[in-house]
Order: sequence, then C-alpha cells, then structure tokens
Amino acid sequence: MTFENCICFQLGRLSRKITREYRDKISEFNLTHSQFFMLMAVFQFQGLLPSQLAEKTDSDRSTVTGLIDRLERDGWVERKPVLGDRRTLSIHLSSKAKENQEKFMDIFHEINGDFLNRFTKEEWKQLQGLLGKLE
Repeated sequence: MTFENCICFQLGRLSRKITREYRDKISEFNLTHSQFFMLMAVFQFQGLLPSQLAEKTDSDRSTVTGLIDRLERDGWVERKPVLGDRRTLSIHLSSKAKENQEKFMDIFHEINGDFLNRFTKEEWKQLQGLLGKLE
C-alpha cells in the first residue's frame, strides 16, 4: 500500500481542495474557512452558547471560543447576555452578518452543490452511509 491509497491522505487531499474552493469565494470577506463555517453554524443555530455551538459543530470549546472571538472582533457576531443569567453569553448574528447572509448562503450552496452534483442521489446516500461507518 502507498500513501496515495491511504484513506487519511485521500480525505485530507479532498478536504484541502474543498477548502481552497471556499477560500477563493470568501476571501473578499476576510474570513477563513473555519470562520466561514462557524458563521454558517450561527446562521442555523443563532442564540446558542459557545459550548452548544461546539457540540453542534463537533469542535473543541477552545476552538469555538477562538473562532467566535475573531468573528466578534471583525463584526460578524455579537455576544449577548442570556435572560436570567447575565454571566452567560449567547452568540447572535450582527447586522453585518445579516446583510451578507444571502451571499454566504449562495457561496455555500454553489460550492457544496458543485461537489454533490457529481453524485447521483443513490451514490450520495451510499457515501453518507460509508462516511458514517468510518466515524
């Protein structure tokens, strides 16, 4: 077996290719691939705590905290106190993020669709099952 046949190498190569596709499209927003996907998670799960976002995105809490810190610094998200517990802060979209949400969704659907359209519905269902099996 060669390293080219190694599943880690093949999945990593594919991941880098997909990351480059996103990076090219989101560069004008000064977002990294990781920041973009955290922002996409906030679009879907607005109002969650950072720990809940970590769980939803299968990420470490420290990684999510760093991403949220940078997104907040750059004006994409806001931390707001949770009603009844001012010490707890939930994550919300800023007006800047809301203004760009449609553009981000278009980028996501375009790139994700470009890769998914390479499969028939049956092939995609099969691949999802196989990836689940690897997990």
